[in-house]
This record gives sequence, C-alpha cells and structure tokens, in this order.
Amino acid sequence: MENITLHSIDRASEEAVSLWSLASSQYPLKNRLIQEYANTTIIEVLSSFSLNARRAMEVLPPKVKYPLNSARWQWEPTSKGEKVADLWDALNRIIHAQKLYVGFERLPHSVSVIDGGAIIVPYIQAETDRKELAFIDPFSLSHAFLYDALPALIEARRNISTGKIH
Repeated sequence: MENITLHSIDRASEEAVSLWSLASSQYPLKNRLIQEYANTTIIEVLSSFSLNARRAMEVLPPKVKYPLNSARWQWEPTSKGEKVADLWDALNRIIHAQKLYVGFERLPHSVSVIDGGAIIVPYIQAETDRKELAFIDPFSLSHAFLYDALPALIEARRNISTGKIH
C-alpha cells in the first residue's frame, strides 16, 4: 500500500474521531462565539476527513457500499433535499461541494444539559455542480468510516502486506 494511502488512513481515522465528538456535542444556544467556532471547526474537519477517507477508500472494492445508518440524533430533513445514505456518495459531495453548511438544530429543553438551551449538529448540507443540496449526517459519516470502512482498510492493508492481494 502506498505511503499516501497509509497516511490518509491515519488522518481519516483521527478526523473521524474528531467529527464524532463535534457531532455528538451540545452547543449553547446563547453563545455566538462558541457556535461560530464549532461551525468553522466542523467544516475544516469534515473537509479534511472527506478528502483523506476518499483517498484511503480507493483501495477498496468499488461495489461495496457503506451505509450511513447510525445517527446520534433523531432527525429528518425539514426542507427539500435528499438524505444521503452512502459513505462514498457523501464523501464525494463534500469534496466537490460548492455550498457546504453546518445544520444547527435546537434540542428540546428536556434533553438539553446547558442552561438557556442547546443546539446540536444533526446534519450538514452539501451541494455540488451536479447534485442538489442534500443532507448528510456527520455522526453517521464518522461511524460508517470507523466501524465499516476502516476495518476493511485494515484488512486490505494486512492482505497486501502478506501478499494475498496485489
């Protein structure tokens, strides 16, 4: 396996853990500074993760699908737009995004652990020159990579190093 691929596997793994944390957090409803920092950080981590995960996954069989089906928050799109269901599709949309937004939604007071209310990030929205604005669950994205794609990458790495795959 090429060094660039190995590097991308490592980086994507680290970024998936960061994305997991960012998508699992509650942010204060009444603190714009924290919201803006979270927005910027999520975009940066998401962009780098997507590039590295996509590069790493190029060594995997293209017909294998990794579904985005492990949500941290229960949500459905509140406006027009597809809910992306596949890791590869989501990564491509993020990499090629012409529009990329972090979706903040308010938590019910009964769930919030922050005085004054909390918001969460149950989705991001991405639009490319070829695909309309769509919803992508960042937690499901990190989960699909860490629990599905990463084990497949580790197995591919093992098979290549033992000479089972060329």
